[in-house]
Amino acid sequence: MHPIDTVVVALYLLATLGLGLWLARRVHDSEQFFLAGRRLPFWAIGMSLVVSDIGALEMVGGTAGAFEHGISQANFEWIGCVPAMIVGGLLFIPLYWRTGVYSIPEFLGRQYGGGVRALLAVVSVVFMGAALGVFFQASAAMMETVLGWDAWFSIVLTAIVVAVYTVGGGLGAVVITDVIQCIVLFVGGLVLAVVGYQEVGGWEGLTQALDAAGASKQEHLELLPPRVGADGQESGYPWSGVLLGLGLVLSPAYWLGNQAIVQRTLGARDAWHARASMIFGAALKTIVPIAFVLPGLLAVVLLPEIGAENPNGVYGELVKRFLPVGLRGILYAAFLAALMSSVDSYTNSAATLFTRDLYRELWVRGREERHYLRVGRLTSLVLIAFGVAMVPVVASFATLYEAFQSYLSYFQGPTLALILGAVFLRRGGPRAGLLCLVGGIATAAILHARAESIHWLNIAWWSFVVSAALLVMGTWLGEARRPKEETRS
Repeated sequence: MHPIDTVVVALYLLATLGLGLWLARRVHDSEQFFLAGRRLPFWAIGMSLVVSDIGALEMVGGTAGAFEHGISQANFEWIGCVPAMIVGGLLFIPLYWRTGVYSIPEFLGRQYGGGVRALLAVVSVVFMGAALGVFFQASAAMMETVLGWDAWFSIVLTAIVVAVYTVGGGLGAVVITDVIQCIVLFVGGLVLAVVGYQEVGGWEGLTQALDAAGASKQEHLELLPPRVGADGQESGYPWSGVLLGLGLVLSPAYWLGNQAIVQRTLGARDAWHARASMIFGAALKTIVPIAFVLPGLLAVVLLPEIGAENPNGVYGELVKRFLPVGLRGILYAAFLAALMSSVDSYTNSAATLFTRDLYRELWVRGREERHYLRVGRLTSLVLIAFGVAMVPVVASFATLYEAFQSYLSYFQGPTLALILGAVFLRRGGPRAGLLCLVGGIATAAILHARAESIHWLNIAWWSFVVSAALLVMGTWLGEARRPKEETRS
């Protein structure tokens, strides 16, 4: 890097670490660590929701996905985020907040019992640990391309930096640092999009270049591409999977049932702030594709050889080639902001699940709050180490976005079915809940074993359908048996 870029990045890192350490001094019990003392305002939560979701995955994986599949990558924001966030803000989030729970498994455990609570907590913790591997791999891809650093050196350095303030400051440090990271992230992403757009000659230059590249590249401008493209290959994001798997399952399950998302709203000052945070975040989400999908589409014209060889390296190469000194530093800082937001969010949320839903609920009850605070901090360290160990597994996927979404498709279907049953049906006991959760995960696993013929977006849809059917069946059978059991008693 140029010395000016180095100074920009160094100042940003020092400021973030300093703020995080200062906030850590205010954490004295587990409620402050896990829910920031329930004092967070809506605007801070909304910005934190956005930056923790887009993060390094969008900058590296989202741009790679746009290079591979085109503008349909934007569906993960416009279809996969905005509608579910609005519905969640109006209906679900205030309900969660009023119950006073710390986690989604705790909320569902009130309806379906301790078995569902424990199993969902275990599945979620494992997923979040694997997701950390995705984020660390994104760090390696970016730093190796831009800085020439060794991949494992970049991963370990990132893990150490994030651990310093996340383990100490908890959710409060995560959200407040996310506010700064959100601003830096949007500035950096929009700058790159504008520079790249001018470089290709605007929309006319982009469309002409894609037309000249052939029919397969022309489909990059289709928001809902056909299931089979002009080249005879299955589309990266077929319309059926986008509308059913993403729009009706993965999106609402993520925004209504992902602990890393919901936990921020549970730390709101009141139900109004919890509701408003999601609506505000949805508004910000509408402009995300400009910053992180458009650069990937531009790279089809600007960096065709680089992208064909390594899609995950496209974003870093765009920064290195097309931004002047100083602006590159802002983009490097933006990437670090995105990465730290993703890692600190999932680390804190997974620690909450383990400490509250497993350790405290199943093994060690009745201890003082400082004890659970220590357990939460230790768990955070272990999770970061687990995420580093997951990097080789993540590297086997074509793009980082595919890795992340594939992990989600294993359990988001049954999670959504359980949430809808708990909120709208207000029926179904432990047996029905376990049947739904275990059957849904098993369905997703079986379908993944046939991944060559079934897209993971469609896997999410069918997993939800089977889960919902099992929940209804289990509830009906349970209700049918109950009168006989009451007569015998």
